[in-house]
Amino acid sequence: MKETAGRGYIKDIIEEYNILLKSWGHSDDWSLNQFKTLESMIFEVTKIDVNANTLKRFFQQRTGNPQLATKEALCLFLGYKGYTDFVMKKTKEEAGVRLDDRENQKSEDIDEIRTQEREVKNEDKNEELDFKNRESEHTKKLNKRYFYLSISLIIIIGGYLFYTYKLKDMYIDYLISKVEFSASQVKGLCPLTVTFSYNIPSSIFDDITIVYEEATGDILEKKLNKAINTVNATYIYEGEGACYLKYKDKEIRRILVESRKAGWSVSVKEERKGILKTLPVSQAFNENGYISLPFDSIPGLGQSNHLFVSYIFYQKSIIDGDNFILEARMRNSAEEHAIPCADVMMYMGSDKGMHGFTMNENCHAYMKFISGESEIKGERHSLERFNFNPSEWHVMTIKVINKHTTFYVDGAEILNMNYNNSLGVANEIILRFKGCGAVDYVKVCKPNGEVVYEENFDEKLY
Repeated sequence: MKETAGRGYIKDIIEEYNILLKSWGHSDDWSLNQFKTLESMIFEVTKIDVNANTLKRFFQQRTGNPQLATKEALCLFLGYKGYTDFVMKKTKEEAGVRLDDRENQKSEDIDEIRTQEREVKNEDKNEELDFKNRESEHTKKLNKRYFYLSISLIIIIGGYLFYTYKLKDMYIDYLISKVEFSASQVKGLCPLTVTFSYNIPSSIFDDITIVYEEATGDILEKKLNKAINTVNATYIYEGEGACYLKYKDKEIRRILVESRKAGWSVSVKEERKGILKTLPVSQAFNENGYISLPFDSIPGLGQSNHLFVSYIFYQKSIIDGDNFILEARMRNSAEEHAIPCADVMMYMGSDKGMHGFTMNENCHAYMKFISGESEIKGERHSLERFNFNPSEWHVMTIKVINKHTTFYVDGAEILNMNYNNSLGVANEIILRFKGCGAVDYVKVCKPNGEVVYEENFDEKLY
């Protein structure tokens, strides 16, 4: 592809992003923080890491020869199959215009061409009649046999190739889609025993194994005895584990398992490097009466711009998940090693779902609000009007009454939403930060104001 054409497609990519993110203003005026947000959004969708500075050069400095991986990720996020798919569709549009131009140019010679075609057709017709008259009946039959034999061979070979390279894969995919895999009680106190149920089509059963993955990363893989059965697994270590099925070397089902210790703990997660570590909350106590994990407590590879620290309280039963008030005083400042966009997140969870919301310094987070099965995402709902400063202490509140959820910051209502499916008994509080963050106090009340749980972190009780 010529360089000039490549630059043209870059302009097309930028134009589509300006349409998609028009609420941000034109890309020529985007700030570095917005490019950092776009970096996170692209990674969420494509799992390809494109640095914010690379995006800024692409959109604002019109890099002459951006890397193919950058263009690939940008096109995948737009919904194309990749950069090649994007170029082909744009080229097809241009080709349609050029074809119309050629047709207009040929219109002047069309009468002459038709006259020549009529003369050639008449000559061909006369020759064909002469040939038919000379051809013997035996030759006709022989030609028919050869024709039908060739067609039969083409059908047989084509059918075999189609089955081998297409139908067989389609059939395997169909069988995999019929695999049933479920579990009961995937969250609880460790050691946690989980029962997994499965139903596997017999045609692919011999090629399937079950894999147990502990929070520490330890893996145990086993063959199954029956196509329809249940198996039990005990997860010993605190944190997020998993169980999944494999067809040959392909993972086809995954169920997350959350094994918790009662009380407070700290979770450190760096998703892009696969780092997940659980620490005792005592490491986060601050002499000023709040919790904030010291940066030097984080494993070396976790000290990146994609670090998330969560302060988690787990108890078998905290309160009715459809009727409660959760309140916490939090901040995420430079003192706590906040990472742009300095997200501050609050969640109340149960075995059936969760309520929660996110606030940050420029309000373009990928997901903003969740309540049961209902979600509102950040790119569709800007909160810039609240001018939220995460470096300052804020009281964040979730109030749920009879499946109606209202979110507050410092007593001001941010948003409210309804949901349909009951969350049952709430058993987990998660206060999460992009960076280390800080929590001053946590309080859980009934809708009438009666306090059922409170922690001020004034003393090292853990």
